This record gives sequence, C-alpha cells and structure tokens, in this order.
Amino acid sequence: MIRFLGFGLLVTTPFFLAGTENYLTVKEERSYADPPTGDWVTNGVITPLDQEMRNFYIRNGDGAIEVLLMENAQIGLQSRVQPGGFEARKVEFGMGGKQFCYNLPKDLYVKRTFKDAEAVRSWKKRGSKPIMDGKLYVDPIADHLPTPDEPWISGKFIRESGRFMDVQIGGKVFQIGTQGHDGQHRIMGLLVQKDIQPFVQQAFVHGEMEGDVFHASELCLRMLEDSKVKDDPDLGRYLFIGDSISGNYDKALRTGLKGKLNIYHPPTNCGPVRKGVENIVQWLGAYDQPGLGWDVISFNFGQWDSGNTRTRYQDDLEKVISELKKTGAKLIFVTTTPIPGGYPSPGELGPDDKATGRVQKTMERFINPWALEVMKRHPTIEICDQHALISNEKFYATWLANAGFKIKGEKNPFGDLHIGGLLGEPVGRQLARKVLDVLGRSEEALSPHDQEYNNLDPQRQRPANQGMDVEDFIDLLTNDQRLRQYLP
Repeated sequence: MIRFLGFGLLVTTPFFLAGTENYLTVKEERSYADPPTGDWVTNGVITPLDQEMRNFYIRNGDGAIEVLLMENAQIGLQSRVQPGGFEARKVEFGMGGKQFCYNLPKDLYVKRTFKDAEAVRSWKKRGSKPIMDGKLYVDPIADHLPTPDEPWISGKFIRESGRFMDVQIGGKVFQIGTQGHDGQHRIMGLLVQKDIQPFVQQAFVHGEMEGDVFHASELCLRMLEDSKVKDDPDLGRYLFIGDSISGNYDKALRTGLKGKLNIYHPPTNCGPVRKGVENIVQWLGAYDQPGLGWDVISFNFGQWDSGNTRTRYQDDLEKVISELKKTGAKLIFVTTTPIPGGYPSPGELGPDDKATGRVQKTMERFINPWALEVMKRHPTIEICDQHALISNEKFYATWLANAGFKIKGEKNPFGDLHIGGLLGEPVGRQLARKVLDVLGRSEEALSPHDQEYNNLDPQRQRPANQGMDVEDFIDLLTNDQRLRQYLP
C-alpha cells in the first residue's frame, strides 16, 4: 500500500484494518461510557482531489488520506447548537466573521449504533439508561430497539433534555446524546456534496479503510477557525495553541493585539501534548495556501500532562514542533501556569518516572523544566514565562495560596487552577507583548487594556483578588518592562 507521510514523501506500507497502529488518526470510535460503536473514524483538513469532491484528501497527522464518498453517503454538519436551537429547528453560529444559519426540518430523527450483541446486552442490563454518541438525522428513520442481530437504536426526536435528546420509540421515550468531538452535535443529511469545501473545512469521516482509501459512509463537516473570511489583509496572522488556560487569557490577549494581528485559536481545548500530535496538522490548517500562512504561533501543553512521563512528554513535544516549523512562523513556547496551594502537597516521581499529577509544584519541578529542555534544542523558539509572572507578582499571591479543590464538598471560593476574570489579564498582556517583540515590533505599544477603575473596586472583587492594589495592577498591565522581566 502507498502511504503519504508528511506532504511529499511516499512509502510502501502494508495496511490491515486490524493493524491500525500504522496510523495515528484512523481508529475505532469510542463512546464516553459504553463499548466502541463499531465505526471507524478519522478526520483532517479537506484538500481537493477531483472537481466533484466525491474523492478528496484529508490532511492530518498521517500526511494525506484519500477519501471516497460511498453511494448515498450521508453528509452532515458538526457544530455547537445553542440551547433551544433544536426546539426552534435552527442552527446558528458565527465563524470566520460570517454568520451561518441552517433551518432544520420539522421532523428530526436520532440513531445510535452499538458495537456488537454484547454491547446491546450490557446496555439492557443497565436498565436502558441514557447513552451518548448518537447522531441526528434529517431523513426519516424507522423506530427500532436494539437486538443482538440488529444492534442499533433509533427513533424520532421529541425535545432537548440537558445533554440528551428525548427520543420517541414506539410508546416509550429514551435519552440519547448527540454530541461528538468537542461537544458538538452531528446533524446528518443537512448538507450535500456541493457543500464540501477544501482548505476551510475539517472533515470527520466514518466508514472503513480499504487499501489506501477511506470509504466514507458518513461525513461531518466543520468550518475551520482559520478561514480567511475575517482576515484584515493588511495584518499578519497569529495562532495561539493551548488548553482552557488559554481561554482564560484569550480576551486580554486579543485586546492587547487589537488592530495589530489577525488572531486565531484552534476550535477546541488543545489538551495534552498527545492530542497535539494527533491534531496539529488540522489546527495549522492550509497554511501553504495564499493568505492562510502564519506569521507567529504560540503554544503550550502542560496542565493535561501533569501525570505524563518525561520521555513521552518530550518526544511528543518534538513531534509537534516538527510540524510547527514547517509553517515558517515565529514560534513561542508558553510555560505552564502554577498549580495553587489548595491542591495536595508535592510528591515524588511515580512508576515509570511519571510526574506527580495535579499537585503543588508539578509544573515547577517537572513539566516546565522538561519542556524547556526541549526548547533548548530549538534556539529559535522564544519563551513566554507565564509561570514566572504568576509566581512572582503580588497580585496573584491570594489566589496562589488558596485556590484548589473543593472544601468539604463545596466549591472553593478562591477558584481552582484556572486563572479566570482579572487573573487572566496580566498573562494575556504578557503574551501579547512577547508576540510583538518576536515580530520585531518591540517599539510598538500594545493596544490599550479595557479595564476601567470602577470595575477594579477592591470591595467588588472575587476572593481570589483580595488585597489587590489597583494602581499596581494597572501598572502591571501597562508597564512593558515589567512584563518583559519574565520573558527570557
């Protein structure tokens, strides 16, 4: 079999469906709480193969995989749907500076396939409890309860019920979840073949691999964040990669760089570095196409790797860096923020030299030093040391000492390891400063912060901000030299 490794190298490799270890991205879809569904899945950025787009490539960590749409293949939309959207029969979302609106038909259907007869028996033994991994369909599907010989459940959508859909099957209502990758809903049959667009969509493909071609019975399309629709062509392009901590400083980062760069984040929590290895090609998008390249990329993996081993963490970082360097962008590694004092005390390395998990000083003792060892092998990669800023600035002292696990079963009033609200402002500004500096724009001021004094009244702050000196906080947001002292 001919396989694509990277985007130009061809090698001959035998492939058998049972031997999917040859691929990073072709795998059996698994549910959250049940056995695998029996579907084989992969995903990647769509690139063209023929004009009709019945054959096309998806580009991902395996290089390029050819996809062939089977006859009568279902093509759907994968997207978050606002609460009440299904009741209103409407899917609306903004992407790339453009609003998308899809009207749904009056009748919707839900289907969920089980892996095998044993999976059906297991579900029935649990008393037909709610299950995840269903899909919505716009075309009619007959009512069906699962049997060992016909292991699927299907029926008519009645209403939304929290994370689940109430599905009418005969005279009984079952609950089936329809959220897939990144908590997005799969609505099959909503789109058609002409809706497949190269370079601006990610395809989630269901089917089976035959030789070197993935035969798709179902295809879900998701718009990529890096669609150039919203770009200001006079500005450069910046991608920042990170987990939920990057969501905490997202607003401050974008405010500091407002009017200076087109700013993007992958449409997901980027999680552990292993997720980066498997998805970095998709996150980078079609950077080799005109107008879709990157000028600067910042990246972090750490909180989700708190129980990783040094070898595995560093090896995976190297794989991610290898893909990042192909873009030709300036690169910035962002150190992982500290774990505060409300978490357990530090321990020692576990079996197989695993880091100590989400306990105090894990980032300081293991994850950040391991990452910086890798960065030393790549001297062109700059460092933004968010860990140092948080560890040394008095603004963070209350949060750093107290945030952590729940106290006696109740939510910790000081928060957890996330740096929400005002806590995200200084680190967002710090990274914005670093981005301009690596682009050779060190004399250029950041765009003004959007914090007003009446919003900084110490009497109105969260417990994590207790003792805040407003004047000092404003200086931290605006004093370039103060931000730069934590930028090695």
